Amino acid sequence: MNPRRSQLFAFVLALVLSAAGSVAQACPACYGDTTGDKMGNAAATGIFAMVIIMFFMLAAVGGFIWHLARRAKNPLPDYDELLREDPAP
Repeated sequence: MNPRRSQLFAFVLALVLSAAGSVAQACPACYGDTTGDKMGNAAATGIFAMVIIMFFMLAAVGGFIWHLARRAKNPLPDYDELLREDPAP
């Protein structure tokens, strides 16, 4: 990017942020003040739910990898061999 263009971009960004005033400031939840607030409790519950979902998804992937490893170690017999074991009706 051109140095002159980046300086112009920085100036315009600073101008927009200074014109926004208090609108551009973060809410209390963004900087950690979530004590006793309904929004804070909802955010904590949402984060906890996402951690639980992530745990179950990782457990499912791990279980599938374990299943594939077990199957690779103990493969099924060939189809012809299974037919020979099956008595004819």
